[in-house]
Amino acid sequence: MLLLSVLVVCVAFLIVVSGCAAHVALFNTDKRRRADGAKVLGITWRPTAIASLVLVAVKLHESGVI
Repeated sequence: MLLLSVLVVCVAFLIVVSGCAAHVALFNTDKRRRADGAKVLGITWRPTAIASLVLVAVKLHESGVI
């Protein structure tokens, strides 16, 4: 149960950070701050996407599809 709670907190943190970074990247007037927002988006979503693809591949392998 504790592990699930920690996972929920991590996902909520990722959503908040990504939302703030997207807001800065899209709506800020300063070019450097927009670039920083885009960097933070990349830092938060690339590992998430890679981990999700690995998880899907593992689950497909366990079920015998791959």
